[in-house]
Amino acid sequence: MSSDFSSYFRIIARRWWLLLLLPLVTAGVILALSRTTTSEYLASERLQIIVVDPQEVTLFSPTRLAASNEEIQAVHDEFYDVLRLRSVAWRTIADLGLNLSADELIERIDSQHLFDFITVTARMPTPQLAQQVAATHAANAINTYRNIRATPAQISLDFIESQLGDQTARLASAKEALQNFQLENEVSDLNREALAYQDLMRSLRSDRDAAMVEAERNDRLAEEYEKLADASLSRAEALQASLQVTETVPAGEAESVVVVETPTPNPFAESELANLITLEQAQRRTAADYSAAAAGFRAAVAELNRQLSRQQQQLVYLLGLQERYTELVTEVAQAQADYDFLAGKASEAELKLSQGKNIGYLQVIESAQLPEGALPKRTLQILLVGIVISLLVAIILAFVLEVLESSVSGRSTSQPAPARRP
Repeated sequence: MSSDFSSYFRIIARRWWLLLLLPLVTAGVILALSRTTTSEYLASERLQIIVVDPQEVTLFSPTRLAASNEEIQAVHDEFYDVLRLRSVAWRTIADLGLNLSADELIERIDSQHLFDFITVTARMPTPQLAQQVAATHAANAINTYRNIRATPAQISLDFIESQLGDQTARLASAKEALQNFQLENEVSDLNREALAYQDLMRSLRSDRDAAMVEAERNDRLAEEYEKLADASLSRAEALQASLQVTETVPAGEAESVVVVETPTPNPFAESELANLITLEQAQRRTAADYSAAAAGFRAAVAELNRQLSRQQQQLVYLLGLQERYTELVTEVAQAQADYDFLAGKASEAELKLSQGKNIGYLQVIESAQLPEGALPKRTLQILLVGIVISLLVAIILAFVLEVLESSVSGRSTSQPAPARRP
């Protein structure tokens, strides 16, 4: 084992110049590059992850909400990829007029995640440019990420709006059918019209019954006044008869009645007779008035019966329209309910879309500031690493040269000597 190490050491010692040359060259190159490399400045912008409602708009059943920690981690992972999208890098380059490619800019962008905060950093040759790139690229990435996350809400909104347009047409068609039905049948609200006819019929029946009662009452009063008039007439005739003297005078076998007028009239009896005659006439007139009133009430009863018959026919006609009217009203109500449902979902989608695009997921809490100094170049660390690597390469190269020399010398000794001529 010791002989092997000594042989290895002799191989390395014979090519000591490699151990000296390669580290010196490496150190010189590293020092030269460090002198020519421009300084870089690091600017950072701090963002806070805002957990908002999912952008999906559920039409039928709610979806399960992810836990906050899972949502925060998902936002960070997705935003990490968005920061490194070439499209976002090209937008930042266009905004700031940078003389870089998208890949070069992405190499200068980095991010760190801690709890619910994300720090976006940018390395650029000047402090002002580092600040501008950090702020602009973070803003572009946030807008892009919001648009990506808001895509489900946008898709839902487009679908709901298309369905809402179709539902609007269906609602208008249902309302038009109901309106045509109302115009053709001259009803606005069939149920209310039927109730109105029922109320009117009840009122007509009540008026008819009252008119019948009044007719009967007037008939009775007319009969009573006729009887009173007859009684007054009888009294007047009796009084009239009392004012005359009647004598019976025998005249042979036959009897003859001889009326002898009272020679002196009775003023009181004549006045009472006149009053009885006047009373009888008044009673006759009153009886006639009651009879006329009874006839009027009977005519009113007949008219009310005609009105009841007409209203009953109209009510039967309206009740015959009830099935079709209910069907049309139900169609309008269903179409209106579907329209209101879709309109509510469209409003929800618009709100979620606005939330996702304007305030969702990420907010800048610390804007990028001008860097106070350039980043350290770490020349010493790179120099040490380069020297160590060059020493290893020199050792490997020494062994490779030793192997090559051994193989060349072995081939030269193995060739036979040329034959001598006699």
